[in-house]
Amino acid sequence: MSRVTESQRISEEPRYVLLTECLQNDFFLNTECRLRLPDTIVPQMLLGTSRFNLHAEGNAPSTARAAAIAAGPLGVFLGAAVGARRDDAELSPLHVLNLRDWHVPGSTYDAERRLYGTHCEERTWGAEYLEGLTDFLDPTATGATDDYAEAGAARVYHVRSDSVFDFKPRAEQRGTRRKFRASELEDVLDIVLQGSDDDVQRVRGLLSAGGFPAIHDLAREIDSRDAPQKPHTVYVAVIGVYTDIKVTTLLAGLRTRYDLPNLAVSDTFTASPSLERHLAALDFSARVLGVDIVHGIGDLAAYLGTPPPVTDESTIVTRTSYARYRSYMQDKQNVLAFQDEKLQQYLALTERRSLEVYERIKQANTFLLVFGATFLALTLVFAILGAIRPSTFHWQLVAITGGVGLIQLVSAFFSKPVRDLQQNLTNLAVFKMVLESHSLKTALAPTSRRLKRSVSFTRPMKLPPQERRSTYCSSKYRRSRRLTVPTSRASRPWPSQLAIGRPPRHPPTRAVGTAR
Repeated sequence: MSRVTESQRISEEPRYVLLTECLQNDFFLNTECRLRLPDTIVPQMLLGTSRFNLHAEGNAPSTARAAAIAAGPLGVFLGAAVGARRDDAELSPLHVLNLRDWHVPGSTYDAERRLYGTHCEERTWGAEYLEGLTDFLDPTATGATDDYAEAGAARVYHVRSDSVFDFKPRAEQRGTRRKFRASELEDVLDIVLQGSDDDVQRVRGLLSAGGFPAIHDLAREIDSRDAPQKPHTVYVAVIGVYTDIKVTTLLAGLRTRYDLPNLAVSDTFTASPSLERHLAALDFSARVLGVDIVHGIGDLAAYLGTPPPVTDESTIVTRTSYARYRSYMQDKQNVLAFQDEKLQQYLALTERRSLEVYERIKQANTFLLVFGATFLALTLVFAILGAIRPSTFHWQLVAITGGVGLIQLVSAFFSKPVRDLQQNLTNLAVFKMVLESHSLKTALAPTSRRLKRSVSFTRPMKLPPQERRSTYCSSKYRRSRRLTVPTSRASRPWPSQLAIGRPPRHPPTRAVGTAR
């Protein structure tokens, strides 16, 4: 058996890459920033089960807040994945690419500021790394000026982006060409993901000496090589915000540029302003981009080659796993499709019934018009005969026939059509509402329990007084209304009870929406 050399052993070791997206104060702590995540999301991601008040010391650095965030779920994960390697150079290297929103005065920032307001301006507290996590994201405290830093086995790259698209070069690097040159992020990934061990070792010196501009030529050289560029197994994980904007576009860029069998995104350490947007982005990433969704701290740490830091994550993590929501999007589409199908059937049914009613009304009116005209013609004949032979044809007969004809004409033209039309329209409206509620109830029946579990809250949140009053008024109004839909067969208002042409056989049921 041939002996495995040290260079061969190193080349077979997997490479671990962690991309962090916008882990900055403006997106989590700065109450004056319009892009800050809601207070219902930030504590779950940063504090977990802790009840620390993140806004107690305002929009300024806080030692107590930094300690609380470092002890939260995100801090524990970064401590296991990055901190362990920072303290032990013998561990397998972890390439940490910190993607930051970073703006300088100019036309590009002016256009974005008009849309989203002031945010992530260079050398401001809001643009800095999230409090409590700087020891992991910027272990050498040089992230404001340098592009690269090393601490133990942690290799940290500070990538500054000025647009939603991280693979798009910064404004000062775009030039006048129609096609953009490769961005700093793409240069780094070309080397880390498909470069040899010698390339990775060489780039360390280049970055330390000249930053990202110094590695552009090497990255283009690696990218243009004809030899296979997959000597390693690579594990890439993505965390950060917003899930439906920055994270999704980053994952799409990775998927379209590189062959990455092991590409994952965390559902615990990503977030959007609303749960629906967050779930829709994760669903798109899983179903369309083929990205693995990893939940919790331990699984993500193990994915990046380190042991789980805690045994019982329920004491720290409060966010619900995406696995519980996995079928939610499909269930919602199935419900809508089923309801639409049923409504089409019910619409055809009501249209056919309305046509039958209209035809019946037409026939009745035609009958009344014919008989009315006949009686009026007889009245005219009797009037003429009465004038010729008054002794034989009396005026009473003329009055009777004329009155009957007039009544039939009035009934045909005014009273009967109006009543029929009003009754028919009323019945159709009621019938449609009943069938819509019945179709939705039937469609939701198989998935109601699953959907109920999916939308359950992870833990109660403390709301401001104004929101508590609003919530109280809403719940009080709902209790006062108590909207109910009858479910038993005996209480369903079927078409026979809608008074179409005859009174109902059974007493009317309680009206929907009546308070008890």
